[in-house]
Amino acid sequence: MADSEPKVPNPRRADLEKLRSDLVKEVDALSKALKGPTEDIGGEKVWVGKNARAWHRELDGRHRKLGEQVGKLLPIIDAAIRNEPEKVSAAEARAYQKSI
Repeated sequence: MADSEPKVPNPRRADLEKLRSDLVKEVDALSKALKGPTEDIGGEKVWVGKNARAWHRELDGRHRKLGEQVGKLLPIIDAAIRNEPEKVSAAEARAYQKSI
């Protein structure tokens, strides 16, 4: 790459920023996705008994795990954005666009 080659906005960084923006809108819903069913089963509204309690424990664990995993997504994307330069050569931008 020649130093005199013009720089253009980095399309990979733009894609990561869009992903982050889209994810921010969904994080709350994703982290609470299993909350309702977990409460329903645990509250004995829809099912009672030994099996219901076992299912509630399983679902509660999955609900907590999902929340933890969703909470890790934004920091991972933020780190990826920080590692991307704002501008790249036109050739690098074209190569990225062709790769997706």
